[in-house]
Amino acid sequence: MPKSNKPSVLGMFAGAAGSQQVFELEGHIDELQAEIVRLKANQTTVELAEAERNQLNQIIEALRDQLKEVGGVVKVHHKDIQPNLKQPRQTFAPNSIHSMAVSIKAEGQQQPIILLPGNLLFDGERRWRAVSEYLQPEIETLDAVILPRELSEAELHSCALLTSLHREGLNDLDLAEGLTQQVKFELGVEPEETIKAVRRAIARLNTRKLLPQLTKLVTMTRDKQSRCVNTFELDNIERDIFLLLLRFQQNPASVDANVFPSLKFPIDLKQAIRQSGLGTNHARLIQQLNAKKLGIPEEKALEIRQDSVIQILEKKLTISETRTLIGKIIAEHQPERKHVALNRKVESLIRNVSDISLEDTGLEQLQKLLVALETKAKEIRSNLP
Repeated sequence: MPKSNKPSVLGMFAGAAGSQQVFELEGHIDELQAEIVRLKANQTTVELAEAERNQLNQIIEALRDQLKEVGGVVKVHHKDIQPNLKQPRQTFAPNSIHSMAVSIKAEGQQQPIILLPGNLLFDGERRWRAVSEYLQPEIETLDAVILPRELSEAELHSCALLTSLHREGLNDLDLAEGLTQQVKFELGVEPEETIKAVRRAIARLNTRKLLPQLTKLVTMTRDKQSRCVNTFELDNIERDIFLLLLRFQQNPASVDANVFPSLKFPIDLKQAIRQSGLGTNHARLIQQLNAKKLGIPEEKALEIRQDSVIQILEKKLTISETRTLIGKIIAEHQPERKHVALNRKVESLIRNVSDISLEDTGLEQLQKLLVALETKAKEIRSNLP
């Protein structure tokens, strides 16, 4: 089969992403598939500027076009398409899907989805959801190209995770589940043990003041990452997990502090993130509204969290405004703590007044102090029984 006449992918990719080599296209369909997978994987080898990331996406689209030329575009009924149940992106905001449906209805499907054998969805879930959820029965089929080779479960998850990270980004909850699932696929380590292993390693590195080195590692080549991680004195599991996180351009310290904690969100907050578009930073604040902290039954705490979510979404509260709202709710349910805090403040005031030395105080200051004390004394008397 003759070589493609399209621009050199090697040259385009080298200019955008640097040192990683990719296969030169020979026009063979298996090589087209390998090229798509490798390009998606190589998007994580360096920190990419937005323009460079857009260029890589254009290259992937060019490869999609070549696959269309070689294998053709087929019509597939939306009911015959099998979603990737282990897709790292679990959050599909309704407004995003609806927007895609409006676009498809007005302008048609601009790019075919990509399927694996058995019609397993590899790329294009938003388009599939838009047709399935909003465009029935007007549009029942999608344009698709089918890759000939099945991917292993680990390969499929890895490629989907890479694509989600660099094309659209993932919220912390989806990212946490995606990363822990990839660790399980590749290393056989359960999510809970992954979280514990990273936490242990980060704690030791923090003690040795080595955490700043992790930030630099994110954009290094894999060889340099491996050599540097070997100096951290990690056990084998910790080392392998660190290298996997770095492969996905994730700083293990940041993942430990900001990403993995989202797995502890209560179910109602996870649902709000995925179904209503609640931000994970907002969810961290709302998480404080739990039964233990509020001193109420969990059912009541759940109602309060749900009401808070509605307020935050309807009023589009900022993080600062959300923090104020949550603080107010906590104060309302913890009057005894407020009372204790006030008593401590009064005791501190009494000590401060008692400790005041008047020996070198000027007449004017003494008069001002007397006025202030007399005013406060009147207020105190009015509150006495």
